[in-house]
Amino acid sequence: MAFFQKHDRIAVFESCQLMNITNKSSHRVWPLYGAAFMMSITANSWWTSMPFIMRNIGGSEAHVGYAWAANMLGYLLCLLLMGFFLGSHNPKNTTRLSSGIICLSTVLVGVIIYIIFNHNLKGNLALIWSVIALGAVAGGATSLYWPFLMSWVSEDLEGAVLNRRLGMYNASWSGALLMGPLIGGSLVERSNLLPAIFVSSGLVLCFLFLTVSSESKFHKDLSGNEQGKGKNNQNIENIIRLRWIARIGLFSAWACIGLARSQFALLFTELGNTETMFGVLITIFGICNFTSMTLAGRFAFWHFKPSLLFAAQAMLAISLVLILYGTTLPVFILLFIIMGLGFGFIYSSHLYYGTCGAKKRSVQMAIHEGTISLGVVIGSGSGGYIAANFDTYQPYRFMLALVGIGFLAQIFLLPQLKIAKRKS
Repeated sequence: MAFFQKHDRIAVFESCQLMNITNKSSHRVWPLYGAAFMMSITANSWWTSMPFIMRNIGGSEAHVGYAWAANMLGYLLCLLLMGFFLGSHNPKNTTRLSSGIICLSTVLVGVIIYIIFNHNLKGNLALIWSVIALGAVAGGATSLYWPFLMSWVSEDLEGAVLNRRLGMYNASWSGALLMGPLIGGSLVERSNLLPAIFVSSGLVLCFLFLTVSSESKFHKDLSGNEQGKGKNNQNIENIIRLRWIARIGLFSAWACIGLARSQFALLFTELGNTETMFGVLITIFGICNFTSMTLAGRFAFWHFKPSLLFAAQAMLAISLVLILYGTTLPVFILLFIIMGLGFGFIYSSHLYYGTCGAKKRSVQMAIHEGTISLGVVIGSGSGGYIAANFDTYQPYRFMLALVGIGFLAQIFLLPQLKIAKRKS
């Protein structure tokens, strides 16, 4: 009886928190969801079209891989340097600055593409590397966007209220995966310039969403100092070990998608399929990712259950095996369904464990984004290098081995996690 009384009090408290957020803060939060959607739809359409743009302007498999890798390397380096140059930050100003720089970089890439096709400069290495360099600049600017936006959205929430807020945030950006890739694939099939026009226009809308958003409720600096403290009843050792298990999965997931959205794009069209159909495949991935994230945000039964993270890691391995041995469209559809479901759960898990019980939430968000960028750098960069110097399928064998190593590392952490549970 005492247990149910305690449970009811917790439920009432969390319901009151949620009602307070809905009544007092919803007008302030919804533009942030819009900003997350617009940044995501532009990024997903751009990086769906980029492998084909790089190929069409005369780039090699290596250039295709280096393009996204350079973008995420710029992102990673700026994440590491932010602490030295930004003692404090205003999320509204930094995110608007970020969207402006990315928009300008996209416009310049569009200008280069126009010059290449109108002056017969296809294969010009200086211009190809200029496109890659501008991608790196845009990646560096993105480091001022996602970590700050995520910490702004999550503020100082914990428990079920935090899970719901993160669920809405994840639904916003992952919902863009339902349209962005399809738009990018169909646009690049018609013109190499259309993706740049679409992306730059979308970034203007993103800027407007950020402009109408209210200031963050809590002032935070990059070192993690925040006003107010959340409460979480979980053993902190338990949370930290689950963070690392989820972090290994997050790295593996983004390494796989980095490879799939760069080298597999070329392989897929070489097998006789169109760029639009590749966009459809990424859209299917997005639907599964969106479904997985939405369910993770709606339910809490998976919290602190590492076995589900192991299952998601295994799903990544299965998807790579299907690439190695599959040649037909139904097999490719199946592999993106499997990858999307596993990817969504892994992402939601790391986002939850990263923010759960964290006082230095901005730092955790930077680590989250740094893990993502490192995964893409390894997946896209190594995939391009291996494909250019060995054979077409060798990058997927390399990635399968990497996912397997990650699985073993997760297993190594499991007994220590059980010890942490017994102590709690």
